[in-house]
Amino acid sequence: METLGIALALAGGLVAAPIFCLLLSKVVRRFPILATVAFWVAVPLVLLYASEVLLVLSRGVLSVRALIGPPYFLIHVLLTFSAAPALACVLILGRRNLAAWWPLVAAICWVVGAASIFYQYDVAETLYGIDFQAGPYQWPW
Repeated sequence: METLGIALALAGGLVAAPIFCLLLSKVVRRFPILATVAFWVAVPLVLLYASEVLLVLSRGVLSVRALIGPPYFLIHVLLTFSAAPALACVLILGRRNLAAWWPLVAAICWVVGAASIFYQYDVAETLYGIDFQAGPYQWPW
C-alpha cells in the first residue's frame, strides 16, 4: 500500500508542480503585495527545511528527536510537505526570480518533493518503526 501512495504522490507532483509554478509566475506575480507576502513566508520554510536536513545528516534522526523533543515529528512533517511549494515561491517570486524559467523551477521542485517523500518515510520509520510498530518512540509522540 505504501508503494501505491508513493507512486500516486510522485505522479500527482508531476501535474501539481507545473500548475503551481505556472500560477505563481503568471497570476501571483501580478499582485505585488501577495507575491511579497508569499515570498517572505516561503523563505523561512526553505531555510528551516534545509537546516533540519543538515541537522539530521550530521546528527541522525534519533538524536535530533531527542534534542527537539516530541514536537519534532510534527515540525518535520510540516516542513517536509511545504518544502517544494516554498522553494517554488522563493525561486519565482523573489526580486531575482526565475519566473521566465518556471518549467525548470517546476522540475526542480518536483525533485525536491520526491526526495522529501522518501525522506519523510525514512524519518517516520526510524522514529516509529514500520507501520508505527517496534520503533524507539510510540506514535503519535
